[in-house]
Amino acid sequence: MIEITERAEVERILSDPASRVPPAAIAAAPVPSPLASFRAGVSRFVNGAEHDVRRTRLDALLDGLDHAALAADAAARTRAATPIRDLPVAVLAHALGFARPDALPALVEVVAAAYPFGEAADPDEADAAVTALLEASAALDADERVLRVQLLVQAHAATVALVERAVALAGSSDAMVSTRSLLESVLRDDSPVPATRRLVPGGGAPVVLRLDGPDREATADRPARILAFGAGARACPAPHHALAIAAAIVDTLRTGRPRDEESSRDADPR
Repeated sequence: MIEITERAEVERILSDPASRVPPAAIAAAPVPSPLASFRAGVSRFVNGAEHDVRRTRLDALLDGLDHAALAADAAARTRAATPIRDLPVAVLAHALGFARPDALPALVEVVAAAYPFGEAADPDEADAAVTALLEASAALDADERVLRVQLLVQAHAATVALVERAVALAGSSDAMVSTRSLLESVLRDDSPVPATRRLVPGGGAPVVLRLDGPDREATADRPARILAFGAGARACPAPHHALAIAAAIVDTLRTGRPRDEESSRDADPR
């Protein structure tokens, strides 16, 4: 399999409308498994008009979420000692109206492990997790339930890795370095999502696109491109939501409260 590492070329391929994602395949079976049906129903593994319709619905769901509310919930859960690995999913699930949001991170972790390629170490466990997540969604429409679960699955590992790496970087950085700078450093230099795949015009097998490769066009005046959230029409649908949650968690772990709350207290004349 061909691997492309140079960021300029990776960005070009990601932004090329002729570049496609490898579509989800449903095995020839009388009834597809819940995991296979779920992968076939998300926006991540389809192309063309079908992707555009699903992406529009995803964007509408995300537009209804308040970034400040996400940050406040993330900070509160961090202060309550919720494990970092559970925080992004619990916050997002709560905002999206899922039932029992605190019970969902473990289920999402199972599905997320099988999500990229549709291969699970324990297929029965993955199918059961998909079913439970769909049932926990507040959406009445079956297609929207799938998209809501997609948001949880795609937020899980990447946001957790972003937080954990930013916290580790904070430990070796000057205390005056802002949390936003720490997050940007991780996104630029140690992408939580290291690679993605595309089918390119004239190619056969998918090519692997490294999101953490070198940027030989970077200069002192123009830092390396940040491709952690992808690029083009298929870029991550929720970068601002992820950053709001991640910044609140990291700020709270560093200072005991999110930075916007800290600033407002410092400015309080009382």
